[in-house]
Amino acid sequence: MENQNESQIKADEMRLGFPEFVAMNNPLRRWVQKNIELKIFRNQLTRHGLDLRGKAIMDAGCGSGYSTELIIKEFHPVHVMAFDYMPEQINLAKKRKLSVDFSIGDLTNIKSRDTVFDALFIFGVLHHIPNWRTALGEVSRVLKGDGIFLVDEPSFTRFTWKEFEAGIREAGFEILDVKKFFLAYFHAYLCKKY
Repeated sequence: MENQNESQIKADEMRLGFPEFVAMNNPLRRWVQKNIELKIFRNQLTRHGLDLRGKAIMDAGCGSGYSTELIIKEFHPVHVMAFDYMPEQINLAKKRKLSVDFSIGDLTNIKSRDTVFDALFIFGVLHHIPNWRTALGEVSRVLKGDGIFLVDEPSFTRFTWKEFEAGIREAGFEILDVKKFFLAYFHAYLCKKY
């Protein structure tokens, strides 16, 4: 059983520091999400003949809700659930006045029933999570059979790409597509639940 000090260290690792909080909530970050990350995901889905329009979608680690807004505009989901670990981010997300169930949440313990969502998006969050493999298991748990998992991550020391891909497969996903961008510093994955 982990002690209180270890729990606090893990919680602190999952929170954005002030410089990164500012970096994640600025016009340049929004431009990248809209014009690069979402475009990559859209192209991956199109290449594989997958259509998320009218589906139930989760935006895990939604930050200020901008990614959620993009998902709604692009896919017109029937239902959206979005959460972030940081209350500060959820406060910003709620100001967007979207028809979304925004909440504070933890990717290693998603507050949802099993097999509810058709698709789940994560925009560059897993590298903040010490137990990222547990988070991948939770993603698999809440997705329906044949559910679609779209995730992009930067190259950080928490995992190598080989470890990350092994973790995706161990969580019950087939990797359908990988796109490297920004000089291969970022990778975007399109995965399908077995």
